[in-house]
Amino acid sequence: MEKKVKNYYEILEVDKKASPEIIEKAYKVLAKKYHPDLQEDENIKKAEEMMKSINEAYSVLSDEFKRRTYDEQIQENMVPEAEYIKVVE
Repeated sequence: MEKKVKNYYEILEVDKKASPEIIEKAYKVLAKKYHPDLQEDENIKKAEEMMKSINEAYSVLSDEFKRRTYDEQIQENMVPEAEYIKVVE
């Protein structure tokens, strides 16, 4: 059974047709916003979790092969957008 995760496009706040440049820019903006070193003490744990999600999404969407595989899996399985399948690395 495959693990379901949030959709990577939603995590990076980009459209499914976003260019690599847009994905990289979104990643940088979110990484700066959620970096644990830039957070108040009470927000560090949440920021760490967000950074894990952001990094995972970026690692897939910034790699042409992984992104294509991810998009194909979504389409093949016809999974609702809110329940995208995690790509096995």
